[in-house]
Amino acid sequence: MNKRISQANVYVKNEMYEALLKLLEEKSFSAISVSDITTEANVSRMSFYRNYNSIEDILIEHLDAVVEQYKIEDIDERIKETEKVYYGKKYMIHTFGFFYQNHDFIDTLISCGMGDLFLAKITEYLIRKWVNKESDTRKEILKISAYAGSIYNMYREWEKSGFQEKPEEIADILYELR
Repeated sequence: MNKRISQANVYVKNEMYEALLKLLEEKSFSAISVSDITTEANVSRMSFYRNYNSIEDILIEHLDAVVEQYKIEDIDERIKETEKVYYGKKYMIHTFGFFYQNHDFIDTLISCGMGDLFLAKITEYLIRKWVNKESDTRKEILKISAYAGSIYNMYREWEKSGFQEKPEEIADILYELR
C-alpha cells in the first residue's frame, strides 16, 4: 500500500511541477497562485498543501533533485580519477556540460528570482566536496565561494548569448583565470 501511495504522490508532485512550468510560459512567477497550479495539474488544493508550503517549494524540490543528479554524475570514477582539485579543466567541462543539459530548469529558476538559491546550492556542494574541515582554512572556503560565483556568472553570460560556445570553450575561459 505505501508503495502505491508513494507512486501516487510522486505522480501528483510531477503534475504540479509540470503545471507550474506551463503556467510560467503564460504568467510571471509572482502572478501564479496555488489555485492556478492545482487547476492546471487537475489535483486538489489539499494535495498541494500536503506536499508543499509554498509555490517556491516546487522549484526547490526540483533543484534538490537536480543537485542530487549532479552529485551522482560527479562521483563517476572517470571524473574522480582525473580531477583532484575543483579548478581542474575536466571538472569544469563536466560542470558546464551538466548545466547546459539542465539549462531549461536553471533558466526557470533565474527567471523566477531564485538564481541566488541556485548559486547557494552550487557553493554549498563545492565547499562540502572540496574543503577538508580538519586542515583547510577560511581562505580555502572563500576561494571556493569565489569559484562558485565565477561558474554561476559565466553560466548567466553564456545563457544570455544563447549558449554560443560549447561547454569545453566556457571551461577553457574559466581555466585561464585560475
